[in-house]
Amino acid sequence: MKPVFVDSQALEKLAKERFLFPPFLMMENAAAAMETAVMKAVYPSGGAVTQGGSAVNARPFKVFILCGSGNNGGDGYALARRLCGKREIECSILALSQPKTEEAIRQRKMAEAAGVQILEILPPDEKLSSFDIIVDCILGTGFKGELREPVANLINKINELPAYKIACDIPTGLRFIADTTITMGCLKSILFSDAAKAVCGKIIVADLGIAREKFESCGSPEIFLIEEKDIKLPLRKNKASHKGSFGHTGVFAGEKSGAGILAATAALNFGSGLVSLVKAENSNLSQFKISPELMISDEIPANTTCVLIGSGLGRDSQQIENALSAFTAWFTTTKNPACVLDADLFSYQGVAELLEKLNAVNNAKILLTPHPKELKALYEKLFPDEDAQTVAQIAENRIEIGKKITERLPALTLIMKSANTFIAQEGKTYICDRGCQSLAKAGSGDVLAGMVAGLLAQGYTSLDAAITAVYSHAAASARFSDGEGYDLTPEKLISKI
Repeated sequence: MKPVFVDSQALEKLAKERFLFPPFLMMENAAAAMETAVMKAVYPSGGAVTQGGSAVNARPFKVFILCGSGNNGGDGYALARRLCGKREIECSILALSQPKTEEAIRQRKMAEAAGVQILEILPPDEKLSSFDIIVDCILGTGFKGELREPVANLINKINELPAYKIACDIPTGLRFIADTTITMGCLKSILFSDAAKAVCGKIIVADLGIAREKFESCGSPEIFLIEEKDIKLPLRKNKASHKGSFGHTGVFAGEKSGAGILAATAALNFGSGLVSLVKAENSNLSQFKISPELMISDEIPANTTCVLIGSGLGRDSQQIENALSAFTAWFTTTKNPACVLDADLFSYQGVAELLEKLNAVNNAKILLTPHPKELKALYEKLFPDEDAQTVAQIAENRIEIGKKITERLPALTLIMKSANTFIAQEGKTYICDRGCQSLAKAGSGDVLAGMVAGLLAQGYTSLDAAITAVYSHAAASARFSDGEGYDLTPEKLISKI
């Protein structure tokens, strides 16, 4: 896992003090990293210039750097100085305002001395459209709020241009749409918000003159980015095993049993030895042709090792309570019980009391899989006295919300789905950034819930089940049309697991 930090400025300050780094050295290394990104865009295959003709007769690449007044702007001035004079580069700067920090002022003077062209008026549209590479060095991670004019209008205009775009540290206001973001020193949590996912492009961490591990040692991260090496696939290495060795998943099938069927199929495909559809009173299973791979039961089978309830269960309170009566009787009398709660349960008015009851059971494993709207409903029922938040605010505040919920309910692991999925457990947050937009379709979440339940049924810890299922679910989506396909269905997704 890679550590992710909320307050990178405090980390940088401590690194300067601990390793005796002068401010200009970090700025110079930031500029060097951006220079590397620019030259990689000029020479994408490490060979000759590809823009404007042959390597011998190619016109210079036109690089346009947008500089703000702070240290992000200072990085931009330093970049321009490093590029100035290269035969394959024609570089100019748009200074949106005069530099205000000591380092930015110094870097502008150095750029001027090197002969960098510095503009203070936006060039006409025909000039703008001639730039091959545009670098955003306007605002950094310290900026909060909405962009004001004329910056907002400038960003909108730049976004429409075909130039390759690079952001310094973070895209300005999370509005500049970058192909590559060069973030300085460490990964920042703001880079993994839903808004950031739409604009950051490829994220590259630049060393600031010291090994990244040394830099990160100045902080104590509580957030981590999941990598492929962190997952534990349910590979069957014991040649003497049998179906009972891999657990039994029970999936409640209610008013919309198709969701339960998808979840059950995913659990089976992700290693569960046995999978049963448990018919709720309002089940419409009879409408479906169900695979013979799945068993059907009127009650939770005696050897069940994990139960999934909520997917397609329905919103009728009495029907929910009837299903929960059977579920809680099983959960509270089973040794080391495990469950996944999903979808319709988050709209149930008694969900807070239900979770308190489940949390009190010894050695319980409880995983929840809400999307932002469901997370909002859950949070409001757990903390009714707090000010209401919009769905968008809930999505942006998932780190704090996850901590608060899991502090109250320590047996619980919370999988908060969105463009990037966040997993909260015991005060820590784990982020999966592999999910693709092709997952934005009904049933994708049911597949994930089934995958989690299948792993819990096989004896996985809550965290390992969450990490492995979330990452594998996201990776499966990327295998289909590079994540951009519009026809990825839940059944196709299951086939890619």
